[in-house]
Amino acid sequence: MIKTAIFVEGQTELIFVREMLLRLFNWSNISIECYTLFIDEKHIPTEYSYAAPHIEYYFQINNVGNDHGLLSRIKKREKWIWNDGFSRIIGLRDMYSKSYREVVKNALIDNEVNKKFIEAHKSEIIKFSERQYDIYFNFSIMEIEAWLLGFVKKFDKLHPQLDLNSINQALNMDFEEIDPETAFFHPSNNLDMICRLAGQRYDKKKGDVSAILSHIEKEDYLNLYEKNICGSYNIFFDSLNIPKDIL
Repeated sequence: MIKTAIFVEGQTELIFVREMLLRLFNWSNISIECYTLFIDEKHIPTEYSYAAPHIEYYFQINNVGNDHGLLSRIKKREKWIWNDGFSRIIGLRDMYSKSYREVVKNALIDNEVNKKFIEAHKSEIIKFSERQYDIYFNFSIMEIEAWLLGFVKKFDKLHPQLDLNSINQALNMDFEEIDPETAFFHPSNNLDMICRLAGQRYDKKKGDVSAILSHIEKEDYLNLYEKNICGSYNIFFDSLNIPKDIL
């Protein structure tokens, strides 16, 4: 069995990763166990776990509850993870954060700041890790909601009023042309603006995220990978190391 440990900053990321994995694997040969790890010593099982009848791939998704705690949780659990037979550790957090806003100050995406945040995390992993090349730390740029906006053509499944033309007109942009990862500083706000067109809201609640992802199929995840947008999604996708015969 191939075992992978994934650490995410919050519930939105946990749900996204779970739904993505289930669809990519077609609900077969896979087991997913989900935990909260808000406090270092308390590794608590939570909802969303799944196990197929026959398992070849095991994923453990750990929700640490905040962006700054992600790297420290990986550091403190790394030795236990390797001893338990895991082959890799994956981290996922948003680039958008309080510390990022304090650096840029002008609410604009700064690619140089992005690089500094990424390199700082790589350097920290090199310092503490026993197996640095088996740890893949990812940033969703600027938030994982940018990846959700990559599926904007499917939003009419969520509500008929959320067709692409209506969304383009309301936001005064063309989603056929833009890259959500570079167009929006705080993508969750833009996703909320879109949902309001249908009298709904998006505020990162599990129901909001689950409602969107319930309409996203395996082909959508694969198609987003093939598009020339959301580069951080592709990096995360690659870090999962899913065999080509499954995809």
